[in-house]
Amino acid sequence: MITPNIQPEKAWQMVIDQLRAEISKASFDTWVRDTKFVSFENGVLTIGTANSYGCEWLTSRLTGIVTLKLAGLLSQSVSVQFIVHEESITSVDELVEEESGREEESESNLTAEVISLQAEYQSVYDEIVQPDQVIVVPGYFLRFIPLLGPELSWLYIGFRQAAYEAGASKKPGKKVGAPAKKVAWFAGMSPRSFWRWAAKPSTWKLLRWLVKPIEDKPHWSRGSDGRPHQSIRYYRVAMTMPLTPFDEQSLRGWFYRKLAEGKSPLATLQAALETSVDELFPWPEKMPYLEDISGDPHSIQDVVKEVCTSIAESDQAQFKELADKLAQHLMPTKDLVFLTHYFVGHWLARLGPGPGWFVTLMRDRCYLNQRTGEIRDEVRLEQGYVEAARWMGLKRVKTIWEWLRNDEVGTFLLETGRENGTWEDAPRRIKVCLGEPMIAEDQDRANLTLAKRTVGASVSHRDATEPDPIGASVSHSGAVGNPISASCTDIGAIDKAVGAIGDPVGASVTDIGATDSHRRGASGTIDWRDWHSLNSLTPGFKLFKNNQTTPSAEIKLISDGESSERKMGVVAGEWKLPDLLSLNRISAKNQELLLDKGVSARAFISWLLYSASNGGIGIRDPIGHAVSRLIQNPSQGAGGACDRLAALPANKLADMIFQELDFQNPSNVDWRTAIEGVSHARIRVLADQLGVPVPNSKVE
Repeated sequence: MITPNIQPEKAWQMVIDQLRAEISKASFDTWVRDTKFVSFENGVLTIGTANSYGCEWLTSRLTGIVTLKLAGLLSQSVSVQFIVHEESITSVDELVEEESGREEESESNLTAEVISLQAEYQSVYDEIVQPDQVIVVPGYFLRFIPLLGPELSWLYIGFRQAAYEAGASKKPGKKVGAPAKKVAWFAGMSPRSFWRWAAKPSTWKLLRWLVKPIEDKPHWSRGSDGRPHQSIRYYRVAMTMPLTPFDEQSLRGWFYRKLAEGKSPLATLQAALETSVDELFPWPEKMPYLEDISGDPHSIQDVVKEVCTSIAESDQAQFKELADKLAQHLMPTKDLVFLTHYFVGHWLARLGPGPGWFVTLMRDRCYLNQRTGEIRDEVRLEQGYVEAARWMGLKRVKTIWEWLRNDEVGTFLLETGRENGTWEDAPRRIKVCLGEPMIAEDQDRANLTLAKRTVGASVSHRDATEPDPIGASVSHSGAVGNPISASCTDIGAIDKAVGAIGDPVGASVTDIGATDSHRRGASGTIDWRDWHSLNSLTPGFKLFKNNQTTPSAEIKLISDGESSERKMGVVAGEWKLPDLLSLNRISAKNQELLLDKGVSARAFISWLLYSASNGGIGIRDPIGHAVSRLIQNPSQGAGGACDRLAALPANKLADMIFQELDFQNPSNVDWRTAIEGVSHARIRVLADQLGVPVPNSKVE
C-alpha cells in the first residue's frame, strides 16, 4: 500500500533531490533534472525524458538505484520505466489567457491527438538526396578555415549541427545530450577518428574560439549494474561567430587610428559603416597560428566597446545601435553557407576534408537567381591556384592542382581555362556543379525506380510552361577534362527551392571571382545573389532515346547500360532551339530576343561547333559568343563545315560526338575538317552544350 503522506509524483521529486547530491553535476543537469513524472499504475512508475538518448542513459545506469529508492519511499515493490515523453510547454491556463476573446476550451480539446503522416516525393532524386535537409553555417566561418585547417573546420561543423539537432539552440544555456557518433557523422569522419581528434590537446587549443571542452578529462562512476561507466563529456559550442584573431586585430587597429585622428566614437562608428569590408577585414599576408594567440574570442560589439572607452550617457543608445549595424555590415545574417546532409554524409568522406571545403568554397562563389534564371556557375580565380590555396591556408600551391585532377573532385569542379601568367598565379576559370550528384549506388537505385515508371510524351510537343519530364542523367563524369555534364534532376527538379530557411538568402556578401559563363554584364549587387547555389537545383541535362518507329510517341530514359552500348538514336531526330537555350541557361531576356529574331537551332549549333573546332581556339565563352553573333545576324551560322554539320539530323551529329569521344574517329569529311586534332576536353564541352551523353572516359 502507498504511504498516505507520499504520493508517487512527490516520491519522484524526492528521488531527484537525492540524485542531485549523488551524481556529477554534468550528468544530473543533462539527464535527470528535466525528467517528468508521467504515471503510476500497477506498481510501475513511468518517468518521461526529453529524448531517446536520455531515456537510454537513465535506463542503463539509474534503473536499479531509482527502484530501490522508490521502494523505500512508497513502502512497496516498485518497478521503473523511462520513456520519451514530450510535454507541452504551454499550460492550458496560458493558452486560454493568450487567446483572449475566444471561447474557453476544455483541457481535453486542447490536447493534441496522435496523427499519422507519410512522406511523399514527386521525384526519385528528392526521395534519395532529400535536398531540403541542409546544414546552415554563417558565411563568416569560412575565414576560420585557414586557421583551423580542413579537419578541425569540419569537426566544428559536426559539433554545431549536432547541438542544433539536439535542441541546444532552442534552449540557450541549457545542456542537451547528443551522441558522439552524430558529431562524427556531420564532421565526415568515423567515430574512431572523432575520438582520436578529441584526445589531442592541440585540438582544443585550436578550436577554443568555437568549441570549448568544460570537462575534457574522462570521469568514471559505478552504474546500477555495478560496472564502471564513463561520465558524459561536456562541451560549449559557439553558435554565433566570434571574430577571427586577425580580423579582431585589424578592426582594433582601424578604430585606434581613426580615434587618434580626433574623431569621436560615434563619428568613427559611422565612418566604419561607410568603409568596405575588405578594408576593415583585409586578408593577412601571413596567417597567424592560433597556438601563438592568447586571450578569449570577442564579438564586433565587444571590440568596439573596448576601444571606444569614453561614451557619454546621452550617446549610449546611439552607440549601441551603430555597433549593431556595424556587426551586420561585417557579418550579415543573410550571409550563409548551405551544406546538404547528402553532401556531408555521402560525398565528404569520398572527397576528403580538404577537397570537401574546396568544393564548398567554390560553390559559395556561385549562385542561381530564381526570378530571372540567371546562373553563375563558373568562378574566375584572379590569382589562380595561389588564390585558392590562400582560402584553404595551404602552403603548397600544387595541392589545388592535384585536387582538380582527382576523379571525385572532378564530379563537382572542372578547370575550363587559363590566362597568361606563371603556372601558380595565372588567372583560371573553374566550372562548378551546383546540383547534388548522386553516388553510384544511389544512381543505380534511382535507375531501378525510374525504370518502373512511365515517362511522358515527346519533348517537342510539350508546353513550355509544363514541368519537365523525368531526366535521364544523374551521373557526373569525374574523369579529367570532362565538363560538368551531370544532372541531379528527374521529375520537377528544375528550379526547386531546397533551402530550409524561410527567407531567400545570398551565398556571400561578396561575389569575388563569380562570373556568368553564359551572359555578359550580369549584375553583381547583393540582391542578384538572393538565391544560394544550393537553394535551387541546377537545370539538368536531359538525355532521351527516340523510338525510331514512333517518333512522337513515348520517349524512354537512357539507363547506364543502354548508354554504354547504344550506337544510334541518342537524341530525337530534330534539335529544338527553346530546349537548347534552356539547357544552356541563357537568360530569359536573351532567349526571348533570339526567338523573336527567328534564330534557328541550326545557326545556334553551327556557332557551338565553330567554338569547339580548330577555328574557335581562344573562345572562352562559346555560349556568349554564339548569342552575340546571332543577335547581330540571326540567320547566319559560322559557315562551311560547321553549317553542314549543324544541318545533319540530331541523332547523326550526336553519334559523331559520341564516337569521337569513344576514339572511333568518325569518317564524315566535314567532321574531320572541323574537329580533327581537337582535344577531347573541348568535345566534351560541346556534348555538354547539346545534352549529348558521353562514353566512359579513356586515357588519351
